[in-house]
Amino acid sequence: MSVTIDRVEHAAVVTLRWPERRNALGPQEAGEVAEAIGEAAASDAAALVLTGERAFCAGGDLPSILSAIDGAAPADVERIVYDRFQKLARALRGSRIPTIAAVNGAAIGLGLDLALWCDRRFVAPSARLGQGWARMGLIPGTGGAALLERLAPGLLWKLLGTGGDLTVEEAAAHGIAEVAADPVAAAVEFASALSRAGTDALAGYVELTRTGLPDDHYLHECARLQSHRLTSADFAHRVERSGLTARNT
Repeated sequence: MSVTIDRVEHAAVVTLRWPERRNALGPQEAGEVAEAIGEAAASDAAALVLTGERAFCAGGDLPSILSAIDGAAPADVERIVYDRFQKLARALRGSRIPTIAAVNGAAIGLGLDLALWCDRRFVAPSARLGQGWARMGLIPGTGGAALLERLAPGLLWKLLGTGGDLTVEEAAAHGIAEVAADPVAAAVEFASALSRAGTDALAGYVELTRTGLPDDHYLHECARLQSHRLTSADFAHRVERSGLTARNT
């Protein structure tokens, strides 16, 4: 399994380790990461830190996704989106301890959504952030539209009109993330600071601050819309133009 859990001081650090693909996730990898998040969240750590080797997460692994949905009906694709990719969202939303994203390298599409699901975000000055779904004619299938609108109303529409890229400076200006030379070290230090409040108090803050996050009804709607996009002629045309093909498994 290419995702690891390490205890670093008061933090349970979950690290994605598919550097050769910049931690882009296919259905199988998404399930592995969700399970690791669940395991880390059940530990006695003060907080969970989510990060990646060389990059945070460059999005969904399109060749793996193409292989999984080949010939599938929209209803089958909807189940894949909900059961695998949205399992990541549910794992972060359901964590009983605070979650912190430590973003280095790319956090695009699915990767940006994962960071937005976390309670706090630290980003490296060299990080690359982006709402990459629209480039392939897709919608934010893991809740990113509502998450970004919650944090920075109106920003999503600006990104859609300007190519989808979000600079580190813009993220900081909108209060989405804080810039740190070493995001993992900053996240671990923050986890240690949180530990002084005690686990029971932290659990209360978690419950109180996540009340506005997308619920399962919203995620089901995302999965439904995404399934129709993934099985559309428009998406097939965009894939053909991209030159990408399904990955043999």
